[in-house]
Amino acid sequence: MKARAKINLSLEILGTREDGYHDLRTVMQTVYLHDRLVIKKADKTQLKLVCNLAHLPVDNRNLVYAAAQYLMETYDLPQGLFISLKKNIPVSAGLAGGSSDCAAVILGINRLFDLRLPERELLETGARFGADVPFCLIGGTALAEGKGDILTRLTPHPPVSAVIAKPPMALSTAAVFNAYDCMNHTEGRNSDTIISKIKERDIRGIVSGFYNALEDVSIGMCPDISKVKELYMESGAMGTLMSGSGPSVFAYFASQRQAGYAMKHVNLVMPDIEQFLTGTFNEAL
Repeated sequence: MKARAKINLSLEILGTREDGYHDLRTVMQTVYLHDRLVIKKADKTQLKLVCNLAHLPVDNRNLVYAAAQYLMETYDLPQGLFISLKKNIPVSAGLAGGSSDCAAVILGINRLFDLRLPERELLETGARFGADVPFCLIGGTALAEGKGDILTRLTPHPPVSAVIAKPPMALSTAAVFNAYDCMNHTEGRNSDTIISKIKERDIRGIVSGFYNALEDVSIGMCPDISKVKELYMESGAMGTLMSGSGPSVFAYFASQRQAGYAMKHVNLVMPDIEQFLTGTFNEAL
């Protein structure tokens, strides 16, 4: 199964909730960049996870393992599981790689054992493992509210060529939110602009609404974010924004050719930056 990354076209913080989480309003979009999972039934009732990245845990500290274990126990699955995870999405990058892997294993086990779980139950299961997991279960284009788990499907985003860049530094989502200046609260209007422009299929209008309340905080921790954004704009990007809590940055381009040129330009100036040519993805998962 393919576990696709997401980007945040807007990330607005409306306030702080009583449970300690922030009250969010964010337009999220699936992109083509993906990890790949192979899920197989095993002869025994054991669970085994292998991964191409040696530094990632392969026990219940990994969301893939934790979700698989939960499903095995909750639905009394008759066989064990062998799961192979090939990571392509950068880790701790604001792209929901771990959440997307978790969503993929939930969907994969549901299909493999023909559990026929209704969407509501799938989303409730996903929410156990992270605020981004429910979005990753439905994919496409959606508005997320609350702590990120209240979802509204939106008109599909029109196709656009994009590049994602990941500076070498990893950022902790918790650390970024802890450092966030609460005076920066918004009312969700940037998200409204994006939603309206998506309906109109107006790419440049969508770009005009790009907003991430966490960007200044994350740039303070990782100045490369600002530098990458500047380089993409110099290379002809229609717009660029940090995704999630960072440090990944994405940029929209009028064509794959322009996107490819921009990648070469960034690589010359910042050769340690990981880059991925991608685009918006709205097909059924």
